[in-house]
Amino acid sequence: MLPLVVVEEIRRLLDEAKLSQRKIAAKLGVSRGTVGAISNGQRGIYGREHNPHESDLCSLDLLPERCPTCGGMVYVPCLLCRARRYANRQKRLRQIAAGGDHQPRRRVA
Repeated sequence: MLPLVVVEEIRRLLDEAKLSQRKIAAKLGVSRGTVGAISNGQRGIYGREHNPHESDLCSLDLLPERCPTCGGMVYVPCLLCRARRYANRQKRLRQIAAGGDHQPRRRVA
């Protein structure tokens, strides 16, 4: 569920009518379908309240960026790259434990 501040910002930008739905979606990091649903009244103005103990990845100040390593649209640091490095590390450890070939480590950016 989207944070309430994001939903309210979508509504505000739609009411201003200066940006297209596509640009609003890109600016706030939501789907065009969500912006369209809010625009035509299919989705109400509701969302989850801000929880100060929760990391707020959807804050308006933090927009997704293109990861220089994998090329995905992510919130930096890229958790996908981190997960892939972890999986590769685990695979190497299993190979070493099984007595398989030990290849020299390559440094991943």
